[in-house]
Amino acid sequence: MNFISKLLKLYINSSIHVALAVVSFTCITYLDFGLGIKSRVLVFVFFSTLVAYTFVKYIPLVKKKNVILGDSLKFIFFLSAVSVLPVFISLFYFELEVISFIFLLGIFTLLYVLPFLPKAKNLRDVSGLKIFIIATVWTGVTVILPFLSSEVALSSLDLEKTLYIMSRFLIVIALIIPFEIRDLKLDQIYLKTLPQVLGVFQTKVLGIVLTLVSLFLLSLVINETYIYVYMHLLIILLMIFSKRHNAFLYTALLVEAVPILWFLLKFFTG
Repeated sequence: MNFISKLLKLYINSSIHVALAVVSFTCITYLDFGLGIKSRVLVFVFFSTLVAYTFVKYIPLVKKKNVILGDSLKFIFFLSAVSVLPVFISLFYFELEVISFIFLLGIFTLLYVLPFLPKAKNLRDVSGLKIFIIATVWTGVTVILPFLSSEVALSSLDLEKTLYIMSRFLIVIALIIPFEIRDLKLDQIYLKTLPQVLGVFQTKVLGIVLTLVSLFLLSLVINETYIYVYMHLLIILLMIFSKRHNAFLYTALLVEAVPILWFLLKFFTG
């Protein structure tokens, strides 16, 4: 049992789980608009997520002095290093517009961690900005990138696609809220996360409102919405039961699994 627990934590800490979640949201976009799923895009999304999350989570740790890397962390860095190759290779199969957009997201991710501002070390340290940065990157990767890879130009986005982008942005924010509640005691006060500013109860209320707005926007775009109703209700329940002292697995495993479950329901019942 201890071995299974360690394996599960390694699966989560290595960002494989979150990478599958991002890939799942990307597939949902393809399916919702009847676009052919591009395997090269999924390869890029999966491995670039591994690299990006490793960079964001563990580079600040490595920069500290006298840090001893354990076996699990060594494996995570090895996996991330290996993942750079498929990311690099997949770029050769993209059009210039797609590469330009990926480059923009990459710069955004780098600035999230690397210091470049005089008073705030990086974008993550800008008060109240963290949750919106994450939602923007997730939306860009899981919605706009599939559009661009299917030759849907940003300049030609119609009302349906714009509403869909807004819906994804809102639902990602809702999914992040349980993490912010969990990290309430860990986050520095200057970050001004939603629970720090509004309190836990008001943050949950806001999250429920955002989830319902997301569902409403989707109902204007998607005809068969029963799966979306189920998934939005699930997100609301996960938000309601999220606590400051939640077990690590509640957020990192269950909440993060929502896009995966969403895709599986969409794929097998669609």
